[in-house]
Amino acid sequence: MIQLKEIDKYIESRFQRVFILKGINLTINEGEFITLMGPSGAGKSTLLNILGLLDEDYAGEYFFGDKSIRKMKDKERSSLHKSEFGYIFQAYHLIDELTVYENIETPLLYRSVSSTERKSIIANLLDRFNMVAKKDLFPAQLSGGQQQLVGIARAIAGRPRVLLADEPTGNLHSGQAREIMEIFQELHAEGTTIIQATHARENADFGTRLINLVDGRIETDEAIAK
Repeated sequence: MIQLKEIDKYIESRFQRVFILKGINLTINEGEFITLMGPSGAGKSTLLNILGLLDEDYAGEYFFGDKSIRKMKDKERSSLHKSEFGYIFQAYHLIDELTVYENIETPLLYRSVSSTERKSIIANLLDRFNMVAKKDLFPAQLSGGQQQLVGIARAIAGRPRVLLADEPTGNLHSGQAREIMEIFQELHAEGTTIIQATHARENADFGTRLINLVDGRIETDEAIAK
C-alpha cells in the first residue's frame, strides 16, 4: 500500500547537513496497525508528516499503491490527502472559529457526504465520546483532553483508509486513553490502516507491528506477539 525508499530529511546548517531522517526504507501493507516509538527527536513526527503528505521537503521516493507521490500533480496529491488519510495531531489543530460539531463535520464535507449521513455520523461520534452537550462549544471553551477527543472524532469521521496519530492519548487520562486505543483496535479490525507515534509502550500492544526509531533511522522493525 505504502512504500518509502531511501527517505532522507535534513536541515542545511552553515557547516553541515543535520539529518532528521536518514535512509528510511519502509513498506506498509493495507490493514496493518503500526506503532512508531523512540526517544524525543528520533524523527517519529517527521516520518508521520511525510507519510501523511503533510511534508514534501525530503529526498527519496514515496509510493502510494503503484503511484509515485513525486510524480503526482498538486491537485491529485491534494485529493489523495483529503480522501484517503485521517490525522490526529498532538497539538489538536482544531479550527478555532468552528464549533465541536462543525470541526467533526469538516472531513465529511471534503468527501461530499450527504447532509443526512453527516448528521448521523456526527451524532454517533458525539455520543460515543460523551460530547453531545459540548457540540455547540468552540475549542477555546474545552479542556485539552476534550479538544483531543474532538480531534480524534474528526479524524475517524470520514472512515479514512489510513489513520495517522501523533501521541493520540498524550492529553488523556488512563481510562480515556484505553477507550481510544480500543476504538483504534475496532477500526483496525474493520480494515483501517493505522500508524501511530507514541511514547506509551502499552499503546503499541494494541497494534500488530512496532518500529523503533533512533537518531532518524529505523533501529528495529518487528511484529508484536499476540
